[in-house]
Amino acid sequence: MIDQAQPKPHVDEMEADVTAVIEAFGGDPRTAIKALLVEHHSQEQQIERLAASLSFGYVRGRIGVMPLRAGSSHCGTTGS
Repeated sequence: MIDQAQPKPHVDEMEADVTAVIEAFGGDPRTAIKALLVEHHSQEQQIERLAASLSFGYVRGRIGVMPLRAGSSHCGTTGS
């Protein structure tokens, strides 16, 4: 029989992190969530700036397909 009373270690760590974040914002979960969303948005913008500054030739496609910019078309694809 599997003992379900013993939580997985990563779950315990996650719960401790959640508690720490909420406590860091005075126990207000809404304020904690807002702060996390602001930080997430900031990091997304930073990733976009860094990705835009990479030369596609330099990374040679290792970071996936580069998104197309508005008005651009696929180079070398004919669909045939």
